[in-house]
Amino acid sequence: MKRALYIILAFSALAAASCAKQDAVYKEFVKEGGYVYPAKPINIEAQRGYRRIILKWDAPMDPSLRTVKVFWDSYTKSQEFNYSDYPDGKLETVISDLEDRAYTFNIINYDAEGNQSLAEEITTAPFGESWLVSHAERTVKFVRMVGNDAVVTMNKPTDEVAVSKFRYTDAKGQVVEGCPVYSSETEVILPGAKKGKYIEVQSAYCAAEGIDTVWTGNWFKCPEPIAYNIDATKATFTVTANQIRESFKPELIMDGIKDNSSSRWFSSNNAQYRNNWPKIIVIDTKEVGDNAMTFNKFVFYQDPDPDGQTRRYIRSVNIYVSDKKFNPDDSNYAKNYGDPVLSVALNQNDPVQEFVPEERVSGRYVAIVFRNSYNTSGFVDLWEFEAFGYAAALAD
Repeated sequence: MKRALYIILAFSALAAASCAKQDAVYKEFVKEGGYVYPAKPINIEAQRGYRRIILKWDAPMDPSLRTVKVFWDSYTKSQEFNYSDYPDGKLETVISDLEDRAYTFNIINYDAEGNQSLAEEITTAPFGESWLVSHAERTVKFVRMVGNDAVVTMNKPTDEVAVSKFRYTDAKGQVVEGCPVYSSETEVILPGAKKGKYIEVQSAYCAAEGIDTVWTGNWFKCPEPIAYNIDATKATFTVTANQIRESFKPELIMDGIKDNSSSRWFSSNNAQYRNNWPKIIVIDTKEVGDNAMTFNKFVFYQDPDPDGQTRRYIRSVNIYVSDKKFNPDDSNYAKNYGDPVLSVALNQNDPVQEFVPEERVSGRYVAIVFRNSYNTSGFVDLWEFEAFGYAAALAD
């Protein structure tokens, strides 16, 4: 009995000694009366930018708060702020030079005694190179001279394109950069641009939920240079025999007047000739060698009167381009002219109709072949004609 009692007492002493040792281990981590946790930051918001994040948050209504720290990269990087510097309790910071990946930000409040709140965290990612390179450049549809300026017509922008700008050579040979066109716009004017020269475009992008407009930094040359119309002051015009009505001569189709009924070409109204086909206008541009034009758009202007639909007579038309002179009286043009660069049927609904040839062909001479008419008497009535192009050898 005594022996059992001794054993029990021995075990009790060992247990007491063991507990004492464990208490010594944890004692330094136990605060008498328990830990005090200041309030956490509230209303945390992250705004994404290009290689940066803007963090915003509010200080809670805790008068003991003194400082706050923002940690990221597994607590290896941080920023510290004094709440006294923000009397309204609203804080904001920009964290820059971030990599193209996700980040977790932990925000911790501290009171005057050094007690820290539990971490409030938010995970987000900046926009980086992988986002930027995934966007296609805004494309140019057509560039043409209008007076002394170039007019750029652009396609609708892809998603997140904010603005585009241009770089071009002006008539004095100076390089000009600017002329922004925004995503809601499809046309922009380049003042004083030099005709026939290439232009370059660069775009900036902004994500739908982003805060930064980011320029790619890369200039893209447009596929074709600034196009211009045939110089009518140099050109000569010939037409199929007996296909001029009174003073309506063929050169009037390129006099720059689009809406005057006295300034147009009208085919013959003579009963003997008016229904003769084809009716052909041949334009000699007088441009040869490096100045020879490569054509990329043709525009027909007819009666602009809204009630003049039935007076828009032109129906089927072929256009030919060559360095070989065309004979406007060649009834076998289909064999002798070669392949047309354009073969179209105009409608009577639109007074102005534009056509882009599938292939670019260069040459000194342009032949417009009218194959038939909407008018049973055979009238053809062309108010104005534009043939846009450029000298490919002089474009760079």
